[in-house]
Amino acid sequence: MADNVGHTGQVMTTTFESNWYWYFESLFWPEQIMRIREICERREEEEALTSGTTKPEDANHKMRKNKVSWHDNEELYSMLRAPLNEVNQESGWNYNITAIEPVQYTVYYGDENHYHWHTDTITNDRTLDPSHPEHILKNTIRKISCSVQLTDPREYDGGEFELMTGDNIESEDYSKDLKEEGYFKTSSVPLPHFKEKGSAMFFPSFTYHRVKPVTKGIRRSLVVWFRGPKWQ
Repeated sequence: MADNVGHTGQVMTTTFESNWYWYFESLFWPEQIMRIREICERREEEEALTSGTTKPEDANHKMRKNKVSWHDNEELYSMLRAPLNEVNQESGWNYNITAIEPVQYTVYYGDENHYHWHTDTITNDRTLDPSHPEHILKNTIRKISCSVQLTDPREYDGGEFELMTGDNIESEDYSKDLKEEGYFKTSSVPLPHFKEKGSAMFFPSFTYHRVKPVTKGIRRSLVVWFRGPKWQ
């Protein structure tokens, strides 16, 4: 764990764990979070879909239930480039990153909105949002994923972000259901307290992760994918 002054001008505590994730305890100021929400809430939310579905009525709510909007916005990209470069270099991943995919603003409502275990490894699948620029998707894949918390954790219950790392699940509880579903034989270890407003988690896009059901209130986050050429 290390403290350093990041591009936002504030002191950020970063945690790097076993080459699986990089965690910023405080990446953005409250004023920056307000600006992010101002940009993102200009667009109407829509039903979140999973790969292979194109219509809201086909949404797989057992897998995922929440609302999203998409944003091809240079101001948002400019907030994310510096921490992405820091993470990619300091972690030792050194992935060849050539583009940022349009940003996803995600909203989880307190009627059990969730996103079950999944990875973000999509190549050029245009079914998730047809408005994605072709030049960004063509011949690239998602390599690094990022999730930024935009809501005070006191404003909602549930909604814990969990990350699977190799033989372990980085989570706040014992993930019995994952074992029962036959994903991996795993044990559970504590995840850094990734609920604070303004905190951010970076991880390779092939890593399994989930958002547990929100049972009360509203959880908002920014989800970002950094893309590069297909693996050789």
